[in-house]
Amino acid sequence: MSKKLTPKQEKFAQNVAKGMKKKDAAIKAGYSEKNAARAGTMLTSESNPEIQERIHKLQTVAADKASLSLGNHLVDLKEIRNGAMRNGAWSAAVTAEVARGKAAGLYVNRSELTVNKVDSMTKDQVLSRMKELYHQSDGVLPFGKIIDIDIDEKP
Repeated sequence: MSKKLTPKQEKFAQNVAKGMKKKDAAIKAGYSEKNAARAGTMLTSESNPEIQERIHKLQTVAADKASLSLGNHLVDLKEIRNGAMRNGAWSAAVTAEVARGKAAGLYVNRSELTVNKVDSMTKDQVLSRMKELYHQSDGVLPFGKIIDIDIDEKP
C-alpha cells in the first residue's frame, strides 16, 4: 500500500514531470535553496518509490495527451466536420471530410511534371530549344551541326 504524498512532494513530482531539474523542482516546491540539490536527489531516490511512481505516472499521462494517433486524428476531424455542418459551414465541412480521407489514405496525390519533353516536340521546336539553351549557357553547350537524315521506313 503506497502512502499519500505531502503537498510539497506532489508539487516536486509535478515539476520534475514537467522537465525541471531536480534542484529547481525542489526549490519551486518549497524546499530551501540551501538544501534543494540534496532534497531533489533524495526525493527521486529508491528510498522514495511513491515519488518515483508519481513522476512516472504524470509523465505517462502527459505523453498520452500529447500523442497523436490516426484514430484520434480521424475522430477530431469528424467532430470538426460535424460542427461545421451544424453551423451550415459547408465549405469547412467538405474541407474537414477531405482531410479525413487524406489521413485515412483514401486519396492519392499524383503529379506529373512535363517540361519540354523531346518526344512531344516537333523537330523545329527541338532545334529552337537547343539554340536557346546554347545562348543561355554562353556557348558552354557544344554548338554542333545539325544533320538531316532521311530514313526509309520500308520493311
